[in-house]
Amino acid sequence: MMETQWLIISFSIFVGYLVIRNRLPRDEYPVQRMIDTIENSLIIALVIWKFSLILFEPITVITNPLALLYFSGGEHGFWLAVAIASIYIAFRAQKEHDSIWVYGDLLSIGFLAATAMYALLDLVLLRQMARVHGSELVISLLILLLIFRRSRTIGKPEQLNQGLLWFSLGQVFIQFLNPLNHNYWRGFSQEQILYLSVAILCLSIDWVVERKRPSLN
Repeated sequence: MMETQWLIISFSIFVGYLVIRNRLPRDEYPVQRMIDTIENSLIIALVIWKFSLILFEPITVITNPLALLYFSGGEHGFWLAVAIASIYIAFRAQKEHDSIWVYGDLLSIGFLAATAMYALLDLVLLRQMARVHGSELVISLLILLLIFRRSRTIGKPEQLNQGLLWFSLGQVFIQFLNPLNHNYWRGFSQEQILYLSVAILCLSIDWVVERKRPSLN
């Protein structure tokens, strides 16, 4: 089961990577340089996530060094890896005078494509939590379609904001279908409250942008 899970994760990441590589028009962007930055950030994130166990569970590693082979930093290590990889991308974007919004666009569609593929393979191969993964697949594909159909322009902040809004609302819905969901406050789990907070933030940003936009009249 674990070997199949890792194969699904690896293939999903590969699909996301392929979508990223084919997103940028080569006559408008330094494609290879930006792809190299993303590849390096993924390697950095993977290394930090894997070895952050040393930071969060030092006693375990000291008493049993082989734990590094079988365990990772878990959820805390994941978010630490995301934070450091994001800082690396922001640093490279500033140094190379590239748009951070373009990187956000590329990572967003890569993440959505990988999520859709993961949900599809999990449905077909493992057949676990069909309603959860089926909903995840539909939501990811719909947001991808929204991004690709609304505009051919890459790296539009308002488009990324809309994508994050709908993804967050979709995750709130999906958690209601998840049998592992735990009630935290008024029927909502901690994850749902987090995603609702992100959705409210996106709505607030959208409202502020609309207010500042000059009227056609």
